[in-house]
Parts: sequence; C-alpha cells; structure tokens
Amino acid sequence: MSEVIPTNHFKKQRKKVKKNPRWHSIFHGEVPFPDDHRSPWEYIISCFLNDEKIPDYFYEHPITLTAQQKREIKNRLGSLDKVEVRGLDLHFDGHNGDHLLLYIRTNQEIVYLVGIGTHSDLF
Repeated sequence: MSEVIPTNHFKKQRKKVKKNPRWHSIFHGEVPFPDDHRSPWEYIISCFLNDEKIPDYFYEHPITLTAQQKREIKNRLGSLDKVEVRGLDLHFDGHNGDHLLLYIRTNQEIVYLVGIGTHSDLF
C-alpha cells in the first residue's frame, strides 16, 4: 500500500481545475473499462493507493525533473542518499488527451502529486 501526498502547489491547481467544466468527466465521469463505474480520478488514486499497475489507456510516461524538484522531494523525505525519485505523468483521457496528472514515485512507496492541468497549464 502506497501513501499519496499532494503538494501545496498541486492542491491549488486541483481546486482550479475542479471548477472548470471541461474537467467534469475526469472527476465525475466513468473510466472506459467494462463493469467499472469509477471516475478516472478515483481510478488513478486507487491504483496509487493499492500499488496497482496503471493501464496503458492512461499513457503513463516519464518526465524530466529539475535538480531542484528532486532535492525538494528528497529533503521532504529526510534521506538524501537512499531515495530514488522518478517523475511521471499520465493522461486521464487517453493517449491523446489533454488532462494531465504530474506525480513523483519514490522507492519508499510514496507518490507525490505535483501538478494537474492541461499541457499549456503545466509546460
């Protein structure tokens, strides 16, 4: 079981996108899998919490983190030497979708949520 920790920056972004009607399907719609009626948001958080593989539909892929971002996460964990930090993003609405979640997985079973928004919001 992993721990999911939202950063303060993420919390502000999430509050903003939840008010945007274009994000309604991410928080209130359903994933395109048979017999699963969870929203894409609920589905992904469940995958994180239960250490489940994220389906290919969400197009999970690595992103490059700055040295500063890596340092900040490592400092939060309190151990600079033993922590491996990997930046990833996924698309809530499939490979060509524009609803993104940026997160960091550590080798200590912690997932940091660091950004949510569209490509133009985040990059």
